[in-house]
Amino acid sequence: MRKVSFVLAALAAGLLAAGCGGSGKLQTRGRVLKGGQPFTLPEDEYVRLTFIPVLEKGRAEDYYVAEYNRSDATFKVAGKDLKGMPPGKYKIMVEHLRNRNDLLKGAFSEARTPFVCEVKTTADEVTVDLDQKK
Repeated sequence: MRKVSFVLAALAAGLLAAGCGGSGKLQTRGRVLKGGQPFTLPEDEYVRLTFIPVLEKGRAEDYYVAEYNRSDATFKVAGKDLKGMPPGKYKIMVEHLRNRNDLLKGAFSEARTPFVCEVKTTADEVTVDLDQKK
């Protein structure tokens, strides 16, 4: 009986550590709106959201691209290793693409985007409203 309790305690500790995102990275989630409604797209178009770390000095080396769900306008940032992105402050670059052309014409490029967010926990949801003024 003692052995079973030890195994269960070890298993619970392992699951707890895995659930806490031992890497310290966050699976940031959010949605994109236009005109107050979810920005859904036809099959031949997609949205690319790129999270760019805001640093005090220098230029960011790592960018984090979100996986966009065109049917409900939600996204998740999984990162290159699929473990997420570090907590911090980010600029969000947005491109609405059809045939590799940005239909937003660079309005939300890295240099022009008004979208800045700070993510601290996995519970932080990011809303990108394409009608937001600079």
